[in-house]
Amino acid sequence: MKPSYRFSLSKTAALLVMAATLAACGQPEQAPPAAAAPEVGVHTVQTEPLTLVTVLPGRSAAFRIAEVRPQVNGIVEKRLFEEGAEVEKGQQLYQIDDAVHQAEYDRARANLVTTERLAKRYQRLQKTSAISQQQYDDAMAAWKQAQAQAELARINVVYTKVLAPISGRAGRSTVSEGALVTNGQATEMVTVQQIDPIYVDVQQPVTEVLRLRKEMANGRLELAGADQAKASLRLEDGSIYPHAGTLQFSEVTVDPGTSSVTLRAEFPNPDGDLLPGMFV
Repeated sequence: MKPSYRFSLSKTAALLVMAATLAACGQPEQAPPAAAAPEVGVHTVQTEPLTLVTVLPGRSAAFRIAEVRPQVNGIVEKRLFEEGAEVEKGQQLYQIDDAVHQAEYDRARANLVTTERLAKRYQRLQKTSAISQQQYDDAMAAWKQAQAQAELARINVVYTKVLAPISGRAGRSTVSEGALVTNGQATEMVTVQQIDPIYVDVQQPVTEVLRLRKEMANGRLELAGADQAKASLRLEDGSIYPHAGTLQFSEVTVDPGTSSVTLRAEFPNPDGDLLPGMFV
């Protein structure tokens, strides 16, 4: 006869609960993991200059231009310079035939000697009342007039030597030896241009110019001089001109048709790389 096994369901569940409780009591309690520390970045704030750049098209222009014209009438005898060469102020460019002007000067000097002697003679006679006051006054006036005529004749002789009024580069000569020139003629004999330094003229809306002037007054634009800002130049082939210039706000005029102004920048041109009329 086989033995029979009987278990109580309630007793079995109780044993399982007790075993689980004992197992839990036998292990130490673990703390929850700690949160990671946040990463903090530190930045030092300081002021730095901000460069404001405006790119504008323009053309170069000579710093000074002198159109040389004759101041006396005559025939050109010589041309004393090379076209395209540098000339200095006071350098003789042409020689005009001075024969007629020299003769007029000699005649004026002779008349000056005559009137001077007469005036001095009348001056001695006037002290003794040998002549009238009117004769004395006429003699003195004639002497002064002769002095002026002699000086004018001397100046005309000097003007036969046509001199360069400024230093610069001489252009193409419009007259040659044997040409007749007259005082006050419309056509210049030659043009001399000073291109070191040289100007660059650009167009900009007047509203932008007013904004720049306000920023200059507030100190937010670096000044290169009195009422001037720094300027750089890019040539037509894309290369950068090696010499820095200054933008002169004082030389601006408003065009009523376009409401724009002409800004004039000045650049050094020691090597003559920039020529008048270049697009930059």
